[in-house]
Amino acid sequence: MKISSFRSYFIAIFILISTVLDAQVTFYRDTLVKVIVAGSEMNNGWSCGLNSPVFASIDLNGDGKNDLLVFDAQTYRLNAFENIGTGGTPNYKYAPEYLSVCPDGLQGWIRTYDYDNDGDMDLFSYNNGGIRVDRNDINAGNGLYFTNVSMQLATTYFGFQTNLYTTRVDAPALVDIDNDGDMDVLAFSISGSWIELNKNLAMDSLGSANQFLFYNVPGCWGYFYKEASKNNAVLPVNATCPLLPAHPFRLNEENQIMDSGSSIWAIDLDGDGDKDFLCGDKVGRNLLEVHNCGNIDSAYACAQDTLFPSYNTPASMRDIAAPQCLDVDNDGVVDMLVTNYNNNGEDYNNVYYYKNTGTNTNVQFSLTQNRFLVNEMIEVGTSSHPVFFDWDSDGKKDLLISNDSYFDNGNSVSKVAYYRNTSAGSKYTFTLMNDSALNFRTYGLIGTRLAFGDLNGDGDEDLLVGDADGKLAYFQNIAGAGQSAIFIFSQSYFQNIDVGNDAAPQLVDVDRDGLLDLVIGERNGNLNYYRNTGSTSFPVFTFQTATFGNVDVKRSGGNAGYSYPVLFDNGSGYELLVGSYSGYIYDYTDIDGNLGGAFTLVDSSYKNLYEPLKSSPAMADIDGDGAFDLVIGNQSGGVVLFTQNSLNSVDENSFSELNANIYPNPVKDYLTIEFDKEISEGKVQLIIYDLSGKRIAESTLSSQTSTINTSALSSGFYTMILSHKKGQKMFKLIKTD
Repeated sequence: MKISSFRSYFIAIFILISTVLDAQVTFYRDTLVKVIVAGSEMNNGWSCGLNSPVFASIDLNGDGKNDLLVFDAQTYRLNAFENIGTGGTPNYKYAPEYLSVCPDGLQGWIRTYDYDNDGDMDLFSYNNGGIRVDRNDINAGNGLYFTNVSMQLATTYFGFQTNLYTTRVDAPALVDIDNDGDMDVLAFSISGSWIELNKNLAMDSLGSANQFLFYNVPGCWGYFYKEASKNNAVLPVNATCPLLPAHPFRLNEENQIMDSGSSIWAIDLDGDGDKDFLCGDKVGRNLLEVHNCGNIDSAYACAQDTLFPSYNTPASMRDIAAPQCLDVDNDGVVDMLVTNYNNNGEDYNNVYYYKNTGTNTNVQFSLTQNRFLVNEMIEVGTSSHPVFFDWDSDGKKDLLISNDSYFDNGNSVSKVAYYRNTSAGSKYTFTLMNDSALNFRTYGLIGTRLAFGDLNGDGDEDLLVGDADGKLAYFQNIAGAGQSAIFIFSQSYFQNIDVGNDAAPQLVDVDRDGLLDLVIGERNGNLNYYRNTGSTSFPVFTFQTATFGNVDVKRSGGNAGYSYPVLFDNGSGYELLVGSYSGYIYDYTDIDGNLGGAFTLVDSSYKNLYEPLKSSPAMADIDGDGAFDLVIGNQSGGVVLFTQNSLNSVDENSFSELNANIYPNPVKDYLTIEFDKEISEGKVQLIIYDLSGKRIAESTLSSQTSTINTSALSSGFYTMILSHKKGQKMFKLIKTD
């Protein structure tokens, strides 16, 4: 088919840009590949997973409905979910396009609160022993964006100004305690034994809520303190509370100060105007409710429910039950989410959704589900390790995901989820066939990582399983060539190979002699190389080196690397990608003919892909375009899909140009993108590159007209690429001051 001169010019420029963009390869986050579970398509299949989530309400797109920001306290990952539900029905869609405008460097926990009363929820988070504030300045012109107001709020404490104290693991309550229109803060004292009120005097002194003027009210708020060894309250016997309460620090059995760890919330449960208190704590699995019989000026704890809500199903988490009260289902009534808030807690049934079946003045929480939002994701517990393998021998690569563990009824269980590749034509789909296709609990395996290859020369691929102890287990495939795999356990300590801890094997012909060799990552971040000195039918893996290629993926100051190798032929020779604990992927070349030397580290943050923590990459051509795609696992137990735009593979016969325009160009602060008709069949991915080929911004567009904020770009020349399943378009963008 003959193409227009403009189209030819576009393709030529497209190919020219590929040289600039480093090895003609770029990736974009893909959420359009379908994931089917029990006959239904999952909203959020490729959305990273959640282990220790903290939820916060915020309107991301200005449609008047509260969406969700979700911060995973374990991995420091922020996720965004758009509210697409209706009244009484919760429904949220993964929306990573909003993440690029959210603040970087968030730690510990997040909260949202409209402190300046402008109708938009602002963002609060932990920072260096205090509270960071990022104001939400969303408007119709530029959409969502944040302005940092403070990296640490201050309070007056016994006449001295100091930071308003919180810790990374003690999430405070932001609430208007006295109903005067400004935001106050409840937080645990330094001892961790009682709650302190930091009262905001902004309205009283300044007549405006858009500033912070905190005063630490001496004494314990509510006249109660926490027990040292369990998540219960010690209620007052009278209405006095000393200026500095003589309550004990929280001590363990050896009378040492205990580690802190808590999450609190304040909410008026009974409509009497004062705030009651909810608390999850490290010293107990329960959720504590302390009832307030005081008033807005003087809280007084009069009763407690140590198994809240005891009138329904009590909330219980293995390690800190964190309450978050928000309207989940769009009915105008506040509901409650209770999540696991710690590194060692429940990693599967870890988001309890309690629907409020009462009113905002008579709250009645009823447990509706225990995997809210998580049940819409690919989620395998703690630390997902994906790999591609054609299980059913139909010629399409299926997706298998092992894990470090599920927390299951008090036991840590490692198993494999099998997602069959059920793609047909251009409808790329993975369907869950079995979430326990290989249950390793029977064999005492934990922290498992999979490697497939024909180890006995019978024409089908067998399985090696690396485990947390650093050893390998061997499962033989007895199905035969061309048949659906049938694995039987054969050996628990395969060929006495032991790399120390957290073995991550790959079977690959390293020296290109026709025999499968072994490359094994491990916790230290190095790679081990075992050469096959046997045969195709009787492999003998002989240790060569524990410093293969001088690979080391530990970050400076880190004590663990967790290397996950993917050695592959890029068409010009071997290239090595290595996932790491940091979440970055390392890229090495100069491998062929240099097996005893040091490989060249091309990039320690390959293609700017960052999936914290424990990035675990798997490679396959998912969409059949001849270019490899990546699925990346992480510590939160989910996976993220990145499909490739190979800029050298523009097909003149199938290439379609998007009909889109941008203005103004040159641009200063805001760029408008218009399509000739409403976008259908999925969203358009936008990526901006600088002249060095570095990806500096990305977003996802879903409407006919979109405006993006370009004020943060430095002046200069850029390339902007719009990608859709039906075509692409490239613009040369000029940014001015």
